[in-house]
Amino acid sequence: MKNRVLIALLLALGVGLAGYWLYSTSQPAFPGLSGPSTVTSLPTQPRPDPLHTYASDHSFGIGLYVRDPASSWLGLAHGLNSLGVPFRVVTRLEEALQHRVVMIYPSLTGANTTPDMLASLMAHVETGGTLVGFSVVGGGARTLFGYGESREHGQRRSLALQTSATTNTVPSAGAASTIMLGSHLAEDTGLPGVHYLDPDEAPLARFNDGSGAILRKTHGTGHAYAFGIDVGHYILRAHNGRFPNLSDTYVNAFQPQVDTLLRIIKAIYREGDPDAITLSPTPHGRDFTALVTHDVDFTRSMNNVPYFAAVAVQHGVPATYFIQTKYVTDYNDRAFFDASRIPALRTLVEQGMEIASHTVAHSNEFQRMPTGTGTEQYPEYRPFVFDFTTVHDATILGELRVSRFLLEETSGAHVRAFRPGHLSFPQQLPQLLAATGYEFSSSMTANEALTHLPFRMMHDRGYTAAVPVFEFPVTIEDEAGILGERFDEAVALSESVAHYRGLVNILIHTDERGHKIDFLDRYLSHFRERAWFDTVSGYGNWWRARDAVQLSLKMEGEQPRLTLYPDEALEGLTLILPPGWRYQSGLPGTRQSGQQLVLGPLTRTTTLRLNRESAP
Repeated sequence: MKNRVLIALLLALGVGLAGYWLYSTSQPAFPGLSGPSTVTSLPTQPRPDPLHTYASDHSFGIGLYVRDPASSWLGLAHGLNSLGVPFRVVTRLEEALQHRVVMIYPSLTGANTTPDMLASLMAHVETGGTLVGFSVVGGGARTLFGYGESREHGQRRSLALQTSATTNTVPSAGAASTIMLGSHLAEDTGLPGVHYLDPDEAPLARFNDGSGAILRKTHGTGHAYAFGIDVGHYILRAHNGRFPNLSDTYVNAFQPQVDTLLRIIKAIYREGDPDAITLSPTPHGRDFTALVTHDVDFTRSMNNVPYFAAVAVQHGVPATYFIQTKYVTDYNDRAFFDASRIPALRTLVEQGMEIASHTVAHSNEFQRMPTGTGTEQYPEYRPFVFDFTTVHDATILGELRVSRFLLEETSGAHVRAFRPGHLSFPQQLPQLLAATGYEFSSSMTANEALTHLPFRMMHDRGYTAAVPVFEFPVTIEDEAGILGERFDEAVALSESVAHYRGLVNILIHTDERGHKIDFLDRYLSHFRERAWFDTVSGYGNWWRARDAVQLSLKMEGEQPRLTLYPDEALEGLTLILPPGWRYQSGLPGTRQSGQQLVLGPLTRTTTLRLNRESAP
């Protein structure tokens, strides 16, 4: 036995040494090509995003009253934007009370709330308004929120939705009915918060010990809600991939914990504001967005690309190809990215496909590589993968800079999206993506981020400063069993995401054809008319524009006039109107189906004339 182990080690060493010899003696794959010539400036620690980033002159949607700028308020802002719930951040109670629905964040306690403020909040609710408080503690709020006692706790592992008029708008079975706060693999994990005892009304959600987690108290036509967890912190922690092993599975399953919390808030908004309008996460009135993305990281994978592209072209669907620019032979594979690949790359561009980066080395050690200098260039930059846990002469900036440079030089395309090999996610990746010119990322799974919606990335995967890069997490991938045998499972998962018009990002490696091409063909046939198919950057352009749109609403007599303020042009923005509202005029190309209003090309500030049929 010892001899076999010794022989295996010697063979591995021999393979490594042989590969290193090939590495040191091989010639450049693209003679005469050198770059990028520009130097990447290393990002510095930014200041926290100011509250006025999400301020507005328009008192439309939810009034998010942030009382502590150092809190995780950006989590709520990013989450509400992702789901399409309009809001504005305010810093004074008087501004907040201009909204029918008011959220007070991060806490409402006896120590930070005066009797006069409590009286104003009670008056707002008693006159038909809605109040949402987080981490509500103190005797003064008992009557307002309807509990006998509230207590802070150090740890709760989960909360479960209960049957109610509010939660019934959210799927209440399976993964959508339970929000995990701690890992199912470790008993001593969980989150601090506040639990409520002796509530006046049945809780909307209970912690795992049975105490109240989300309360609702009715005051005439108004309502007060108390959340016992810091939703903003929960969202940011999930978006940053800082909840290891929280979901049941890594990928290929519906794990919408963040989305479930946001959908509860959306239901509260719609209940509390008869003029509530929300923005669909999917364009053109489709049921959900689907991104077909391919990882090309093996010699045979490059050879198979035309076959996958042919299926997409047949269905009239664009796809994104994350291509490894492997020009060094090492432990992983022989060098396969050279001048012979240029015609295939340019054909993909001509077919309307997207070329995106999948690094140079495709090393699992990407998350532990040094940052680099920002001067890395081809052909001098030559990372060598010695084994699965060892890579030499590699940096994060080298992987980002050189792969993008080579792909742009060889394909003629503008490379804007990035996916790391093995989804290896360094802490500093968000700001390094921005520094090297990337705009869109697919570096996590939806089950890691606990969301089936895109979101903005954070500097250092932290809590205070956003970067101008959006993440599109992976929903379905092909490494868990035979993809062709998982078609029904993928359809069921997509239908769950479609309940709130979310994102299904499908990752298919092009290393083999057969069942993978069959799956792709069946999926495109099944959902071609219901899903919006796009490239990562195509959807990213639309998403970024949607993310910045502001709304305001005024009445002309009894009829609504909705004004939209876009930062950049977009088409197919879809609004969900209140029941009984009908579009009349204002934007050519606009069409309505039920409560869904699909807008025509929106290029500038535009006012829509709407008719409220239920008005007297």
